[in-house]
Amino acid sequence: MKNIISILFLLTFSILGSKAQNRDLTAHPHADRLILADTFQLPFAIAQEKKLSQEDILNKKEGLFLTGLPRFEFDPIRGFGVGGNIFLFQNKTKEDPFFYYTPYRYNLSTEFFIFENGRVRAAVNLDVPYIFNSRWRLRADAVLWEDPHAQYWGIGRNFLRSLEFQDKSGGIAGKDQTFSKVADYEKNLSLALPSNGERWTTDTHYNQFMQREALFNVLAERVELGGKLRLMFGYEALFTAFEDFTGKVAEKAFMADGRPVEAIQNPTLLSRQIQDGTWSRFNLRGFDSDYQFTSMLAGALIYDTRDLEPDPSQGLFLQYSHEYSAPWLGSNFDFNKFMVQGQVFHTFHRWNQGKGKLTFAGAVSFGHIFGRKINFIEMWDLSSQAEAGGILVLGGARSLRGFREARFLAPTVGLVNLELRAKFTDFHLWKQHFSLGVTPFYDFGTVWDGIREIEFNQFKGAPGVGARIGWNQSTVLRLDYARSTEGAQVFFGFGHVF
Repeated sequence: MKNIISILFLLTFSILGSKAQNRDLTAHPHADRLILADTFQLPFAIAQEKKLSQEDILNKKEGLFLTGLPRFEFDPIRGFGVGGNIFLFQNKTKEDPFFYYTPYRYNLSTEFFIFENGRVRAAVNLDVPYIFNSRWRLRADAVLWEDPHAQYWGIGRNFLRSLEFQDKSGGIAGKDQTFSKVADYEKNLSLALPSNGERWTTDTHYNQFMQREALFNVLAERVELGGKLRLMFGYEALFTAFEDFTGKVAEKAFMADGRPVEAIQNPTLLSRQIQDGTWSRFNLRGFDSDYQFTSMLAGALIYDTRDLEPDPSQGLFLQYSHEYSAPWLGSNFDFNKFMVQGQVFHTFHRWNQGKGKLTFAGAVSFGHIFGRKINFIEMWDLSSQAEAGGILVLGGARSLRGFREARFLAPTVGLVNLELRAKFTDFHLWKQHFSLGVTPFYDFGTVWDGIREIEFNQFKGAPGVGARIGWNQSTVLRLDYARSTEGAQVFFGFGHVF
């Protein structure tokens, strides 16, 4: 881990001293776009920082087009999965003045995915910057989600410790043991022990529960200061239902010699924390087999100077976002949730006549949830309304990539992501524009029981490396490999982590 960090910093400082090589853009077949960008009149002023780079303008595809791929994945929790994403983009033409300032005029994206264990996710997302050539932006989302094996590793800073459970390897309940690897920990959980004569019990689902969710939201943004300042407000309707595994027949249970056996699930960690007062201490509610309704108002204040939102080369992104839920909105819950986030992007070096570049990307996020009656599932993500989706914490594909999904949870969360995004080349194929790159990264973060308990220690970190394929600029394919002290994980998805 220390070696990865050293390499990141050495690359950063060595590149600071190098000079960028400029590509001869006048020879490009669409070089006239650079002239047209200054000849069309915008309906209102947009800051130069928001203008796309010359490379991005020259490579931007005109008109209506589709991107997307079928996806095949393997998840250590859920087995094999199959599905896909389809993205519909409208860029309009180079005669449109917004062509030079937006990643697209509108984007409609769809997703469907199903895993071997029955996990299903279906989503539709709409994003329309400068709708009707105005200062307004519209976003809307609809997501249906069902997960038979949602993860629960305990709520509170106390669970930053290593994984612990009674040792069952001898066929009897032994002393508590610390497990350095999550695979060894889960193997021990799945062992069954005899109880009440011929009855067998197991802990296979000790860190799992069943989740069903339907989410609908609509967000509106107004830009000021030439597009750099964004004021967002919106509404979200969330329907959630959950079930516990306690007392059910476990899907997988084994005797000490490896033979499978039918066994009953012992009390899960979630049920234990509900009973021992942990949930009451954090004012958590909402674990019910009947659907519970969370009605929320959302708002955000954003300062954004990024040049190309899906794949920035330069700029800052600063955000304060807030969500509020109360009974007067029809909600079953009463809480507030906020996040403060800062992102920075800087391209140090270009090569290969401008086709290659090395960009530093860093993000710092801090979130907190509080209230008299909190929907517990809201602790699973940091609110990032302006970017059309929260950041799942802490662990999994978009936060601590080397740790298991939702590995660390508490009311207060801190997260840092550092990446060096190296693009080696770009090319055109079948009238499509592609780019290829590699991204070493390091993620670290921690959780606290509340703002007053913040201490700058016990951070969990994980290095990794990823491959990136850019497709018509607005679509980024991401393949990440990350390793932590508890094991390694591989993720495939669309879009940068931030």
